[in-house]
Amino acid sequence: MSSARLVVNNLQKDFILHTQNSAHIPVFNGFSLSVNAGECAVLLGPSGMGKSTFLKCLYGNYKITSGSISLYFEEGDIDIATCSPEWIHGLRRQTIGYVSQFLRVIPRVAAIDLVSEPLLIQGIDKDTAYQQAATLLARLHIPEKLWALSPTTFSGGEQQRINIARGFIADYPVLLLDEPTASLDAKNRAVVVELIHEAKAKGAAIVGIFHDEDVRDKVADNVIDLLEFVA
Repeated sequence: MSSARLVVNNLQKDFILHTQNSAHIPVFNGFSLSVNAGECAVLLGPSGMGKSTFLKCLYGNYKITSGSISLYFEEGDIDIATCSPEWIHGLRRQTIGYVSQFLRVIPRVAAIDLVSEPLLIQGIDKDTAYQQAATLLARLHIPEKLWALSPTTFSGGEQQRINIARGFIADYPVLLLDEPTASLDAKNRAVVVELIHEAKAKGAAIVGIFHDEDVRDKVADNVIDLLEFVA
């Protein structure tokens, strides 16, 4: 894994609701953050504060109003806020992993195919990708009889574990985690904590949202209270 440092400087994010008389909704005003390789920064704040919005800004889903979102590599730096869509797509393949709150899948695609896909996109051969996917699925207690089935019929907790396996299978320099343990039992929460520590040991810069206080305390190197930055 190549390491990266994530630096957010003076970020401002506003929403304009064009279908509602162009209503203006400010979210962040002057949000700055720095996450080094091997660190996990945890976002703190009540629901509706903008935590998931911030992760979507980092992932390039939302365009910020002003400020910068920089990734610093040994080879140079990239500002996600001004990247072209092609650059963003490339960063998602190789650099930025994302575990969302919800699994969005194509019907009839097997769970093991969904989990192995990030490695196949990176050029890893199919046998190796499948073996790594199988290892993660077993570690997250997904029964082998489900691996060849589409997760569309899985329980919420099983779908979230597919999400987690897909997000952690590649060694991304930056990892964004949006409540990865929200629907998990204690046994699987412990596995996710292990995966986070392993990713940190490999040099990942992680930004996460964890409503589970015990998980947050086990993985956080830095806790950022978003109340200080809301607009």
